Amino acid sequence: MPERTMSPLLDLMRQETVQSVVHDLRTPITVIKGYLHVLLSGVVGQMPDEQKQLIERSVGPLEDLILLTENLLQSVILDNGGLKLHLAATDLDLLLAETIEFYQLPFKQREMDIYREGNTLGLQLMADGFWLKRVLHNLIWNAYKFTPNGGKVSLHVRHLAEGVDIIVQDTGRGIPIEKLTSIFEKFAQSAPSADRKSGAGLGLWICKRVMELHGGTIRADSSSQGSRIILFLPRTCIL
Repeated sequence: MPERTMSPLLDLMRQETVQSVVHDLRTPITVIKGYLHVLLSGVVGQMPDEQKQLIERSVGPLEDLILLTENLLQSVILDNGGLKLHLAATDLDLLLAETIEFYQLPFKQREMDIYREGNTLGLQLMADGFWLKRVLHNLIWNAYKFTPNGGKVSLHVRHLAEGVDIIVQDTGRGIPIEKLTSIFEKFAQSAPSADRKSGAGLGLWICKRVMELHGGTIRADSSSQGSRIILFLPRTCIL
C-alpha cells in the first residue's frame, strides 16, 4: 500500500529530474554548436583543410547528442500527458525547406544528398508546426545515420483524396520486416543493440504520438534499397 501511495510522487520526481538534466545539457551543447559554426564560417579566419575536416566531422555526433536530449525532454512531456497542440496555419513548403536546410552541413560532410520531391507550394496545414518539425528532424536524422556515405535521403509529398502523405525515404540498409511495426514502440530499436548508431528508442515513438495527436498516422516500408517512413495527415488538417 505505501508503495502505491509513493509511486505518483516518485514518478513526478523522475520526470522533474530528467527535465532538469536535459536543460542542463542543452545549454552547453548549443553553445558548442554555435562556436563550431562560427569557426566553419571563416568569420574568425580561414583554417587549414585538415582542421576544417576535423571540425566538420564533429558536427554529426553533436547533432546526435542534441536530438537525444530533445527526445528525452519531449518523451517526458508526452508521458505526462502535458502536450497540448497549438494548431495554426503551417506552410508545408516552408517547413520542409527549413528542415532540409538545417541538415545541409552534416549531409555535405558525408557526401550525401538530401532533397525534396512533390509539389507542396501553397499547401497550408492546420497543425502544430513545432511538433511536426520535431517529427521530421527525428526521421531525417535516423535516415542519415543508417544510410552509407554518398547515399540519398528524399522528402516526398503525395496528395491523396483523404489527406496528404509526407514520405521520408533513404538509400540505407532498410528495416527488418519483423520490426516494421514494433519500431514505433517506446525504447524499440530498429538495429541490433550493439550497433553504435542505435539511439535511445524514443524518436519514432515520439513521432507516432505527435501524428496521433494530429489525427494522423505513421508507418514504415522497407526493402534492400532502403526504408520509407510515411506520415499521413487527414484532410481535416488541410486548409
